[in-house]
Amino acid sequence: MTLKNNDEAKFRELLDLHFVRLKRFAVSFLKEEELAEEVVMDVFLRLWEKRQKMGNIDNITTYLFVSVRNACYNFLRQYKKRFTDSLNDVEVELARYESTPEDDLISDEMLEKLNKIVEDLPPKCKIVFKLLREEGLSRKETAKVLNISVNTVDNQVAIAVKRIGEALGLDLSIKKNVSGLRSFLLTL
Repeated sequence: MTLKNNDEAKFRELLDLHFVRLKRFAVSFLKEEELAEEVVMDVFLRLWEKRQKMGNIDNITTYLFVSVRNACYNFLRQYKKRFTDSLNDVEVELARYESTPEDDLISDEMLEKLNKIVEDLPPKCKIVFKLLREEGLSRKETAKVLNISVNTVDNQVAIAVKRIGEALGLDLSIKKNVSGLRSFLLTL
């Protein structure tokens, strides 16, 4: 993607497409909506200001998520708020699973239990889970956004699947149960 041609309409489209997602992501780090909004707007402002100097960006979504993460870290360092480079201290709010016509086999009680289990996942699992499931990023994109390896992403998904499967009483020694649970969890 390139913004060198000063196409304000294209830039506005980019902003509209990604703003809400990036703000939710920034809130995970900053804990304040207004502050998160400000950080995301600053990222877009810097993108617009540097558009002439930037080359093509292969994946604008990943670029924006990484930029927002870095901006959040910089803000926290600059203002000496409680800062950690550890994803274990990030508070992540996940969307709840909701019943759909395809989920008729899953009872409301089961969905409620699933939501509770997911909410109790460790913070690192939750943020990986959020980027994969809710933001639709790939494993590679998620790894890049969080500055971790793809193996770490896979390990966090495995931890989530194991904890959720055990809490639901599934026999995780059966490969089909593991792959089915993983597929279900990572799609809304």
